[in-house]
Parts: sequence; C-alpha cells; structure tokens
Amino acid sequence: MSSEGPDGLGDEIAKARAARAEREAKKQSATRADDGSISAGAYALRYGAEFGTSVFVGGFIGYWIDVFAGTKPWGLLIMGAFGFAAGTRAIIRAYKELNAQALKQTQEPQAPEDGN
Repeated sequence: MSSEGPDGLGDEIAKARAARAEREAKKQSATRADDGSISAGAYALRYGAEFGTSVFVGGFIGYWIDVFAGTKPWGLLIMGAFGFAAGTRAIIRAYKELNAQALKQTQEPQAPEDGN
C-alpha cells in the first residue's frame, strides 16, 4: 500500500480530469476540422451514387415484378418512377444536410489558435 493520504488521491483525480478535458478538447477540434474537409467531387460522387442506386433498385424491382406477373413494361416503368422519386428525395435530403452544416460552420465563432 502506498503512504499517500487523501491529498495525494485528490491530486491524482485532478490530473485525470485535466487529462480527460484535454483529450475531449482535441477530439472536438479534430471533429470541427473534419466537418469542412469534404471536397466538391466527393459530394458529387455521393449525390450521383445515391440517385443512381435508387433508380437502379426501383427499376430492378419493377423488372422482376414484370417477369413474375407478366405485366411487361408497367412494373419497370412504375417502379422506375418510384426509384426516380426516391433518388430525388435523397438528393434533396443530402443537400439540406450540407446547407445546415455550412450554416453551422459560418455561425460558429472561430477560436484563435495559439502556438502551443
């Protein structure tokens, strides 16, 4: 057993809390720095992939409905239209998310960085 008294324990707790606060501050600054690091090409790829996947999945489901039900172009057309609507909705949702993120970044006061 150590010979430290209650004061030594209090010092250890204070050190641990300070270390935790420092880790949290670093984590928040890293998260804040990552928020604006996505390029325009990455957004274009995301939007294109979401839209294309939605239309493809809708058309694929419609094709298989046509195969099993024997309704030849109608399942593909209707489900393709639903896929188009879902893709458009996904793009609008992603666009609103991007705008909210940009608005949040412009309204946050930037803390000055010190040389430490």
